[in-house]
Amino acid sequence: MVEWRPLIVSIFFALGIYVVSLLASQNGSYLAVLLGGVAIGYMIDANIKDGVIHGAILGLIIGLVTIVVLIIQIASYGLLGAIAGAILQSILILLVITVVIGLVGGIIGALMNSESLVSVEAEK
Repeated sequence: MVEWRPLIVSIFFALGIYVVSLLASQNGSYLAVLLGGVAIGYMIDANIKDGVIHGAILGLIIGLVTIVVLIIQIASYGLLGAIAGAILQSILILLVITVVIGLVGGIIGALMNSESLVSVEAEK
């Protein structure tokens, strides 16, 4: 079952990192997805499978936002029709990469949460 509240918080967290990186003239979408995936994996307080599912959803959403931003940038240059095939291939690769990075972030966050819970239970 998807926990929407932590997912929405992580999406806004990742979008914030992405916007700040765009303002700094850097493409930090991969960093945004990784950190967002870690945050969602940690916040859902579940097992690794749920971390993978939530990380994949986060990666998909941030990947789609990144694709929209890139298409707007390319269209503003007037190159959209001239290089449509290359753009489609790049978009598919970008989407796959962001989903995989989201998966990795979700796994890392779930592992961090499980380790922190083990240490808290050991102290009791």
